[in-house]
Amino acid sequence: MGFQWDDKYSTGNDEIDKQHKQIFAYLDELEEHIEKGATQAWVSHFMSSVGLYTRSHFCYEEICMRRAKCAAGAQNKVQHTKLLAAFSAAQKRFEHEGISDELLEQLKKFLTSWLVNHIMKIDIRLKDC
Repeated sequence: MGFQWDDKYSTGNDEIDKQHKQIFAYLDELEEHIEKGATQAWVSHFMSSVGLYTRSHFCYEEICMRRAKCAAGAQNKVQHTKLLAAFSAAQKRFEHEGISDELLEQLKKFLTSWLVNHIMKIDIRLKDC
């Protein structure tokens, strides 16, 4: 497992942290399947599951920030929209081109980088609210 939760990612909101941990688990699962060999069916299921979970998480997180009157709330929503657009593009690429090691590696790198940067720059600001 290459991508694990660390307390430095804590937002001060137990439910958001729990949801972030689940997203980390999805990324670990992706890494495992990249190493062992992913099937078309698995990638399709993964993309669908992660897309749905992420949308649900973003909704919850945005509501929490709005209720807490968090100054990072608007920036958070913009970043969520950008991630969903990029993820949707990756899904369309997968549907059009099918599975490839390149696509899976790009997806893993993008999601991992985005998640860590997003949590560390925006989500942890929820602690101050």
